[in-house]
Amino acid sequence: MNEQDLKYLIASYQQKSFDLFSQSIANDAKIRQLNDLVEALNNKVKEQQEELDKLNSKPKRTTKSDTGDF
Repeated sequence: MNEQDLKYLIASYQQKSFDLFSQSIANDAKIRQLNDLVEALNNKVKEQQEELDKLNSKPKRTTKSDTGDF
């Protein structure tokens, strides 16, 4: 390899390194965004489950037909 070949090799290496570093940062940002979304959705599910539990725990009104009285 001569000096010119090494210059091309280094330039290519630098460009690829920069591209991979940029992709890594973009992926990290996307992971953080998606983790926040998952957390928000988990909180929403928890809230809705609590609402369902409250609705299911309310005592039901009984009528004469429910108790077997005629």
